[in-house]
Amino acid sequence: MAIFYEVLVSYDIEDNKNRKKLFEELKDMGLNSIQKSVFWGELKVAEVNILPHLFEKYCKERDKAFFVKANLSKDILKNSFGYDKEDFERKDFLYV
Repeated sequence: MAIFYEVLVSYDIEDNKNRKKLFEELKDMGLNSIQKSVFWGELKVAEVNILPHLFEKYCKERDKAFFVKANLSKDILKNSFGYDKEDFERKDFLYV
């Protein structure tokens, strides 16, 4: 079993307050915002399990959100436009 999973998270939340709160939660988990409502990065298994609870907390009836386990880092540059290599580098350390 993997210790970390590479994930892609996307959401469409109408309420500005809830959208901002989810944005901050995902950022605090170490995910990188690659577009306004799209995040990418590596999460521990326990953090991946938290994602559905965050969606329930911040998404209302008309909102949408999803995450998928991904493997973008090795092919992303040849399959994208406008991104730099640094946008999808794996972080081996955290700044404290």
